[in-house]
Amino acid sequence: MADSRETHVERQDVLLWLAVLAGPFAWALSEQLSYMLTPTACAQKSHFLLHLAALGTLLLALAGGALSWSRWKRLPEGSTEHGDPEGSRVRFMALSGMTACAFFALVILAEWVPNLVLGVCDR
Repeated sequence: MADSRETHVERQDVLLWLAVLAGPFAWALSEQLSYMLTPTACAQKSHFLLHLAALGTLLLALAGGALSWSRWKRLPEGSTEHGDPEGSRVRFMALSGMTACAFFALVILAEWVPNLVLGVCDR
């Protein structure tokens, strides 16, 4: 019985870490895809690939934020001042995940603006 509980706790920890790291990973992926796809987009004279990469990575960051938020909503109500280190850690990671994903989603949106304003070969 203890093994199934440990597996469940480990799965929840992995989900928390995925939620926390989804935003920075999405931003790094957005940067790499933008650099990789710009010559191809210029040759095709189309922004489609650049828009697709930005939209995909934005959705990845938002999915991490949603995962953090869902974990936050599942936490029991109450203060963590009474010595529940596990609850405090989960609460902190969920809040960090929501904040990081929101920030990196905003960064991805800001980096999307040149694709909307400039010509495909002007970058």
